[in-house]
Amino acid sequence: MTASLFSYDKPRLLQALAAMSPPARLACATAAATRLMPVCERFAAVQATGKQDRAREIVAELWQCILADDAGQQPWTAVLGEVMAMIPGEEVNGGLLTMMAEDALASLAYAVRCLLVDTPQEAEWAVGREYDATDQAAIKLMGVVPNTPKKEARLLAHPLIQRTLGRQHEDLVLLRRGDFAGLLRQAVANPTFTEQELTGFASVK
Repeated sequence: MTASLFSYDKPRLLQALAAMSPPARLACATAAATRLMPVCERFAAVQATGKQDRAREIVAELWQCILADDAGQQPWTAVLGEVMAMIPGEEVNGGLLTMMAEDALASLAYAVRCLLVDTPQEAEWAVGREYDATDQAAIKLMGVVPNTPKKEARLLAHPLIQRTLGRQHEDLVLLRRGDFAGLLRQAVANPTFTEQELTGFASVK
């Protein structure tokens, strides 16, 4: 028997997020952004932006807010502007890594917006950008344009996508338990892409 595949079910995710508390929505968004931090760091190193550590610092500050259930004294509007300024523009070349960095930093921006705005949609956008990053990677690696149901099914089955969707499913399980500390440990221990994968992506245009 073939195992069932995870899929990105946006309406169901939004429904689940709507039933959560604001800290849980923030934690869900921040977990996705946390797993993408190695992408931000690799992009900053390759592009010599001088921002290798800043994205992870912001993620750490978000987790402090979550675990303390207190937004603290951070000027979060200014922090959001800082994250937006780090998102690579169209003029930045770099192939797949640049595209994934855009998703990673956008995910972080939406996580910060969860703290400022708190809507299920902001959290879903943060989670969705992690899925988008794996989708872009799988499309490039497979050389498949998902323009037919059969090709879309092949793409969905890609290990990178299924791994990420599985972890996002596990996030919801932990959040329903209120286990924010466990979610943090899982997100740090299981990045969206391994260092070996990121090294391989460097040559993919």
